[in-house]
Amino acid sequence: MIVSTLGASGCGPTLRGTVPSERLRDVVQRDTVPFANEALPAELLERLARYEVVVVGEYHGITEHDAFVGELVAGLHAAGFRNLLLEFPQAYGWLLDGYARGILDTPGEGALRTYGPLLERVRSLNATLPAANHVRVHAIDVNARDDDFLPPFRGLAHQLGLPRVLTEAIESIEAGAARDATLGALEAALVADEERLRGAWGEGGYEAVLALVEAERRSLEVRLFPAGRRRDEAREALMKALVDRQLARGSGGTVVNVGLYHAQKTRRDGTVAVWLAEHLVRSSPHAQGRTFVLAVVPASGEKVFGERLRSFDVATDSPANELFRIMREVVGDVVAFLPLDDELFSHERVVVNYLPRIDTEPPALVFDGFVLLPEVRPAGR
Repeated sequence: MIVSTLGASGCGPTLRGTVPSERLRDVVQRDTVPFANEALPAELLERLARYEVVVVGEYHGITEHDAFVGELVAGLHAAGFRNLLLEFPQAYGWLLDGYARGILDTPGEGALRTYGPLLERVRSLNATLPAANHVRVHAIDVNARDDDFLPPFRGLAHQLGLPRVLTEAIESIEAGAARDATLGALEAALVADEERLRGAWGEGGYEAVLALVEAERRSLEVRLFPAGRRRDEAREALMKALVDRQLARGSGGTVVNVGLYHAQKTRRDGTVAVWLAEHLVRSSPHAQGRTFVLAVVPASGEKVFGERLRSFDVATDSPANELFRIMREVVGDVVAFLPLDDELFSHERVVVNYLPRIDTEPPALVFDGFVLLPEVRPAGR
């Protein structure tokens, strides 16, 4: 197992003054909604349908997570949700969307490796719908490496018939010209010739090119920083801008699937002062007051921690009064949803095993609800 009972071993926070097992169990038994035959319960969909933005926080690299989010997107479609935003290099966004809408045969190996089950579920959903009702997929992360940009940019240029304004920029970058200057000149040319290019490429084509160029210019700024707090802050600022851009342009509800750190309403972990979810909940002009933050957490199975694949089980790795251990004991081997509505989740110290860190602060300050996956395995296994 990956951890011992941290509170008892003295390696984690003190458990003194935390909500006792019996009291926490009463709330969990009353409020937890188990999934029947893995179908999403109406209580979950009805709750989320009240909002315009649902942020889903994930532990990366878990196949069961992607399957759950795919069903969530499909389940919320009837409530008007039409957008899925993924933590993936922005330059690949047009490939993700084209694949999800059945226009392209592949989104690329990296996207299938990262989001294969999720993209397949959205693709199968869209195949049953008229184009006007398709779920659109967008990538909202920084292009973290120099070579994140050029391959998908070339591909998009090919899709548009290799227009000279794009091929000249590609040739210039390939010849070693300063990328920022080249992209700045291209962006100016796109804006100056907007009306003609929109007519030639279509609304979607023009917007895809412009968004890709703008995001790469911002990504260049992020890549100037070495790994560390400043780079993390710059990356998060770009993610906030890309999400707000999509919320401003899109119609219908939006699911935003990101890593658990990005999904914090109040910072408890990481180097960033204000994570994406806190921005959406508290300050985004497009999401403030209309966002629900859902953390999807595993109860047992195998997961990569650092560079090692390890097994874990909250039933043995957690203190007796830990929230996910009690949820698992109450619902058994099924997926379950727990909204954090009870006041104790907002005002009292609740033991939560975030694998491997044990936390004892009120969880509702960070998330609005949990979905517990009973057993997980690494993606691709």
